Amino acid sequence: MSKLSKVSFFISIVIMSIYFVTQSLLVTGNISYSKNIGYAGYICFLLFVSFFGIYIYEYLKKNKKIKKRSDYVKKLNETLIYQSLNSSFFEGNTSEGAKVLTKEVSNSINADRCSVWLYNTDRTSIICQQLYSKKTDSWEQNYELLKEDYKPYFLSLLLNPIIVANDARNHSATSCFKDTYLDPLGIKSMLDVPISYKGDTIGVICIENFDFRIWDQVEIDFAQMLSALYSFAYSIKENNNVNKTIDDIEGFIDHSVLVSKTDSKGKIVYVNKKFEDVSGWKLSQVIGKDHNIVNSGKHTKNFWKDMYKTTVEKRKIWNQIVTNKTKKGELYWVDSYIMAEFDEQDCLKGFMSIRYDVTDLIKKTEEIAKKNVYLEHAAKILRHDMHSGINTYIPRGISSLERRLSDNQIQEYKLEAPLKMLKEGLKHAQKVYKGVYEFTNLVKKDSVLNKTKVNLKEILESYLSTTSYKSQVVIDTLEDHEVNEPLFCTAIDNLIRNGLKYNDNDNKFVHLYMEDFQLVIQDNGRGLSQEEFDNLSKPYVRKENQKESGSGLGLNICLAILKEHGFSVSCEKNHIGTKIKIKFK
Repeated sequence: MSKLSKVSFFISIVIMSIYFVTQSLLVTGNISYSKNIGYAGYICFLLFVSFFGIYIYEYLKKNKKIKKRSDYVKKLNETLIYQSLNSSFFEGNTSEGAKVLTKEVSNSINADRCSVWLYNTDRTSIICQQLYSKKTDSWEQNYELLKEDYKPYFLSLLLNPIIVANDARNHSATSCFKDTYLDPLGIKSMLDVPISYKGDTIGVICIENFDFRIWDQVEIDFAQMLSALYSFAYSIKENNNVNKTIDDIEGFIDHSVLVSKTDSKGKIVYVNKKFEDVSGWKLSQVIGKDHNIVNSGKHTKNFWKDMYKTTVEKRKIWNQIVTNKTKKGELYWVDSYIMAEFDEQDCLKGFMSIRYDVTDLIKKTEEIAKKNVYLEHAAKILRHDMHSGINTYIPRGISSLERRLSDNQIQEYKLEAPLKMLKEGLKHAQKVYKGVYEFTNLVKKDSVLNKTKVNLKEILESYLSTTSYKSQVVIDTLEDHEVNEPLFCTAIDNLIRNGLKYNDNDNKFVHLYMEDFQLVIQDNGRGLSQEEFDNLSKPYVRKENQKESGSGLGLNICLAILKEHGFSVSCEKNHIGTKIKIKFK
């Protein structure tokens, strides 16, 4: 759980506890109702919605991120296995091997271009062997970059050959390409990993993107692994020495995956250093034994029968998450890829396994699943208590108060306006509660946002009807769309209130209309650029020296709701004020 999630959850529980105690004292008669108590209860509710909404949003975001990362790592591992069987590499045909490699890299990590560059004999330039462009699905060759023209880049290859240039035009190693290479081609991000042979860098694999991109460590490791495979082919071509090349590759693989080989009877003949480090077993201790030494007993016999059937009978690569145990008896998890090897007579020689250690990922997933139980329970309690307060206790309190006050007393003490504010505030709170109710539904496993097709103008006008600023909002004819009505209205209302709040005009207004099939929210306030909008969308971030009060959470929750709908939001500062566009699916 992140620090933000912990703080938000703690604060929300504290706020709800205060609210519940206050309401209990009111119901039992230990304290008398007053305007201040009413306002305090309403403020507690609003604060609770904000903080608990952040907690739920952080949880959902983290859960999706872990699942997405796991699927991505699996995809890269499958590509790595496929490339390790590339016949061109084993034949030493680096040109054809580079074609397959560059295309697979582009497709696997969704990059726009991938190329292989090799130094010339005196290392005064690098020459493109293969350059794959996803847009045209074609290759180009023989481009040459001279050292004298791009000295910073060549120096970086010498000192620190892994170049992670998220912003290639401003990176120290790649900015020298700006005018002659990056800008003409529209390249914004680059990732270069070295191709090594006998300890020397002989070239690079260059991955390029037309959009700004932050390269993930998994992608960097993946590119380095493929670079090692290319080095293998180059070594065969240059030395025809397969054994030495394998040693070079294994030295690199040892840092990333667990490798083991067995004979046809399943007896271990080789494990790499990574296997030793993770399992605790040394090569000398496992030679001649089978994999029962790391068997955790967590899998059935049918589980392993499926592995044998897939690899031997179907001649396919078997992939599963396997629970193993170390020499000390501790559990660890590996994403395992196993293939059977056959000799020239098509007889089974043995098995080769490549495993990716996913122990941390599995433990985090289990931790999230455990905490999800508590979160669901908290959501149920929240919804019950909020329902009781908003739809039972407060309405009864207002009704009881009105019965005890005569018309003369109301006029004498000027209570018409306060009573009206209480009623309208209650109606608004009940609408917000519906949004909270829908938001807590998302905590459930495999939950789906409930949506119905409605007219956006009608639901927004209804939602705003009890607000004090309804006259300042102009809504043109809007289209029908499938939305979750309480949540959608909550999000749009936040954007409307921001447009009126951060506004120095005497005649403030917010205008809602359709433009290019997008919902536009235009105000006549101070104006906000996309960069400012993105920054203020982060939790607890507010403008410096801002005179208006606020928690810095409203916009963050608003965007979370719209993203959960699948909508995208953009912002621009124009001559009137701020123009926010919501693009539907």
